[in-house]
Amino acid sequence: MRSIKGMVAETSVLDPEEGIRFRGYSIPDCEKLLPKAKGGEEPHPEGIWWLLLTGDIPDEKQVAAITME
Repeated sequence: MRSIKGMVAETSVLDPEEGIRFRGYSIPDCEKLLPKAKGGEEPHPEGIWWLLLTGDIPDEKQVAAITME
């Protein structure tokens, strides 16, 4: 897919050089910035959902509220 635009959406972009970006954040950025479960290494799915809906990185409290819903 080098130099061919494959997908563009409000919430994500598939860049031919940089890969997928969610609201401007790369996958490694999301892995670093999004809250993780205690003892876990991967972000909560609710965190990426929050990011896609709002464009903001959620905190633990916001992720917990979505989990409760």
